[in-house]
Amino acid sequence: MLRLKRNMSHMKRNQSKSRHLGVAIKQYLLERQMKQDELAGIIGVSRQTMSRILNGDTPVTYDRLAVIAAALGVRLSIIVQRAEALAAGEGEAI
Repeated sequence: MLRLKRNMSHMKRNQSKSRHLGVAIKQYLLERQMKQDELAGIIGVSRQTMSRILNGDTPVTYDRLAVIAAALGVRLSIIVQRAEALAAGEGEAI
């Protein structure tokens, strides 16, 4: 039972990380006046996958995040910093 609780806690932290990354990416999309369909096409994923990434429903790999950052014209570290700031604003840790 304890292992299940630990796994659930780990899953919630990962979902929180994905959610904050998704929000940060959405903010950059808005700043660049780019639609999620356009970003999906540039990085080579379906609209559904892009939607899942932006909503935090699917984890983002380092490689995919690097491609997203390049497509948005921003350093990957800047996206991560923004996601961390969003998490800190909610009292969470990334």
